[in-house]
Amino acid sequence: MEQVHSQLDMNNFLLITLVMVLATFIIRFSVICMAGSFDMPERLKKTLRFVPVTVLPAIIAVEILGSGSNMEFNLHNPKVLAAIVCTLVSLRFNLIWVVVSGIVSLLFFQHFLC
Repeated sequence: MEQVHSQLDMNNFLLITLVMVLATFIIRFSVICMAGSFDMPERLKKTLRFVPVTVLPAIIAVEILGSGSNMEFNLHNPKVLAAIVCTLVSLRFNLIWVVVSGIVSLLFFQHFLC
C-alpha cells in the first residue's frame, strides 16, 4: 500500500513538473516572439536596459551576504572576501578570469577561514 502511495506521488510530481515546464516555455516564447513585432518607445528601451544591472546585484548580494538574521557583511565571511577579489579582478581582466578568480578565491577562503 505504501509503495502505491509513493508511485502516485511520483506520477503527480512528474505531471506537475511537465505542466510547469510547458507553462514556462509558453510564457517565455510568447514574449520573445512578440518582442520583435512591435516598436517600443525609446524610454521603455532605455528602462529595460537597466533591468539586468539592477536585478543581478540584488541576486548576488543576497547570495553573498545571506538574508534575514543570517546576513553577514564582514571579513570573516569567505564569500565577501571572494567578492572583493572578483571585483578587483574585474577592473583589469575579462569575465572568464573573474569567474576563475571567484571560484579559486572562494575555495581558498573557505578552506583557510572556516
